[in-house]
Amino acid sequence: MLRKILIALATLIVILIAATIYVVRVATQRSARDAQANQQQLQPSVVKGANQFEKREFYNTPGLGDISEILVGWPANREGAALTLVGNEAAHFLDASARLKKEVRFSRNTFCALEVSRLDASGHYGFLTRDQSWASPVIFFDSQGQQHWSHSAGILSGIDDSVSVDVDGSTAPDVVVGLNGAGGLVLLNSQGKKIWRKPEGNVWHVEALDTIDGRKKILHSDAQGQLLVRNLNGDIIARYLSDRYVSDFTVTRWGSGSRPDHILIPIKEGNDPARKPELIVLDTTGKIVAQLEAPPGEELMHRVKGTPVRYGRNTDYYSVLFNVGAFSRSMLLLYDEQGRIAYEEILGESCLGIAALPGDAGERLLVGCSGKVFEYSPAGRGG
Repeated sequence: MLRKILIALATLIVILIAATIYVVRVATQRSARDAQANQQQLQPSVVKGANQFEKREFYNTPGLGDISEILVGWPANREGAALTLVGNEAAHFLDASARLKKEVRFSRNTFCALEVSRLDASGHYGFLTRDQSWASPVIFFDSQGQQHWSHSAGILSGIDDSVSVDVDGSTAPDVVVGLNGAGGLVLLNSQGKKIWRKPEGNVWHVEALDTIDGRKKILHSDAQGQLLVRNLNGDIIARYLSDRYVSDFTVTRWGSGSRPDHILIPIKEGNDPARKPELIVLDTTGKIVAQLEAPPGEELMHRVKGTPVRYGRNTDYYSVLFNVGAFSRSMLLLYDEQGRIAYEEILGESCLGIAALPGDAGERLLVGCSGKVFEYSPAGRGG
């Protein structure tokens, strides 16, 4: 009898192992097919508007790495330049003709984006890592690229994102850090030391928002897809867009505004097949001011940046840049004044820097990718 039981158990174990191998093989094959389909969908090409816009190379250098931010004016004006390009290897300061005026190389390699951080009202600056995605601690570099401090979450939590915020008007910014799992939301002082921690699950992305009335807010998404609004003490004061799932978002200029006082949010289809992907723009109170059509496919809805661009009289557009890091692909969209997609392009590399550079004949749209910057202008206008 015992022998029969042992034989039955052995047979059952063999069946379970075979079933597991089969399931893993099927899942692997399906994953490979999905990845191939995604790669085919993300083949570099101009999908729409090829005859309406021209593209040229504005700047190209091997020493920048992946560009995550382009800024016009400050802090370049402190370095006798017009434009700041921030990559994950260095920052370059250029004049309006794309001539290099100064280079700042970072003292430590990072595997995530970096952005400029304002230190005080007079315009002193440093650089902060962002979108760490567990790949990096929070690192703050000074204006010469030297590491000033770093902060690790420990073995129980990974760092998802961080952003600098001027909490008390001091000479250096504090930093809000979003952690994975049950790590919560943490505020660090200008030396990387913890001030407070608030419980939260999977803080995917975090931003700081300056409102019209001068009150600063902390925005972040969480595991439930909520867009939570907190005051500088970390208390929840509002929930925006509660009927949709939010993970990634960014602050942006909108319309003729000169300050990034709006919120751009890509909304995926998710589990609701009736809901199409869209881009939603909110004001500082959470009111929807625009809803823009987005291309289908959740793989296209990862990191996002946006900016208005005014090429001249009656030629206003709103430009959106998606970064699909897993595939080293990006997507550029230009919306006309009626909110229709006028231009759509799949870029064959990681791109996350975008800005409108003023010029005599109107603004020039710049898109920063891997060590290079492209300029987009209406067809026939030239650079």
